[in-house]
Amino acid sequence: MRRTTFPVIAGVALALLACSRSDFNTPTLLNKVRILAIQAEPPQPALGASTTLRALVYQPPLGDGGTAGVTYSWSWCPLPMSATDPSQCPIDQAAANELFAGIPGVPPLDLGPGETATFANPFPAAMLALLCERKLDAIPALAAAVASTGGLAANGSLNFACTIAGFPITVKLVVTVAAFGDQPALELPAIFNVYLPVNDSIQKNLNPVVGSISVTIDGVPHQLDQAGTQGILRNFDTPISIDLPLSNAEISLPDPNQVLPPPATQPPNDPNNPYLLPNDTEYERLNVYWFAECGDFGSNGQGGAHTGYLGGDPNDPTAPFIAAGQNTWNIPTLDNYAGDFARIIVVVHDSRNGVTWTSGVAHLVESLPDAGASDAPGADGGEPGPDAGALDGEEASSADAQPETTP
Repeated sequence: MRRTTFPVIAGVALALLACSRSDFNTPTLLNKVRILAIQAEPPQPALGASTTLRALVYQPPLGDGGTAGVTYSWSWCPLPMSATDPSQCPIDQAAANELFAGIPGVPPLDLGPGETATFANPFPAAMLALLCERKLDAIPALAAAVASTGGLAANGSLNFACTIAGFPITVKLVVTVAAFGDQPALELPAIFNVYLPVNDSIQKNLNPVVGSISVTIDGVPHQLDQAGTQGILRNFDTPISIDLPLSNAEISLPDPNQVLPPPATQPPNDPNNPYLLPNDTEYERLNVYWFAECGDFGSNGQGGAHTGYLGGDPNDPTAPFIAAGQNTWNIPTLDNYAGDFARIIVVVHDSRNGVTWTSGVAHLVESLPDAGASDAPGADGGEPGPDAGALDGEEASSADAQPETTP
């Protein structure tokens, strides 16, 4: 899938002033540094293949239009995270070396400090399938460690929480934002699962594909670019319809003909069953999360901070995905938001941990240009906005990172 080339939204000289309505500091409101999503590309790397990890980090610009410095620290954990501290891996590098001594190519737990990180999958699908069945002797050193100490697992076994997406490994990202002004340095952690295949006959997942955000005014769609050239009248009483094109054709779904029975040792209704069952749907659920620098989303029961749809209509397979990308945006008045520009960011997740995102900037105006320019309420107004810098508006081939910001 296509990629956004810069993972940190930076350099947009927007006058970011917090809305003074009751939506202040709601999950949709972008007014502080946040990790909105993490993406693995591809989301299910096969044996010997690598996946690239990257993050969507939002930074409100400083007064001079710049942003604070950001550094990254990536790591991964092959075992379920500590029950007492979900941010901590229960083994260190020395223990990992012992556990995986007979498996070539296992990456170090520390994946480095770059804006992106790479993880190469060293684990055969058959080995991971056995671990999903709680057969720890698939890795003899792991079985021996559990048998001798019991320190790695309760009741002598490990539950790896496998799903239809595969075997999860945990990726941890810590984003450090340098001190600026009166703001001290910040450390933001986020956890994300990368799922490794447990059966090579099941089609690998792809990240969703999205188009540019558009706003519809008086029945006419207008795309939001990164420069804020699209003018929109401020009027909180009149929500603006917004649309996110979703490409159903490029969302990879499990092949319904590849339905596999669960292992005899695993109950058919076990929620951790990694295999497709006869009654399982072959469609993926899309979950769409909406963020903006002001205002809020949804009205009259339509849209909101989270939209989504489970596909399944064989006569019209694209309609459900179209509905997931529709929302309304309530734009505040000048009294409640003094900035001239506002960014919208949309993050899309599928049911097998595929992630992508896109963004656009709106120019908020109190009045339209002269009537000769355009009589449409959403006509381009005023001078173009500042350069967007980091998120170019092309879709990411990209959270839940489960960062704290994504519901």
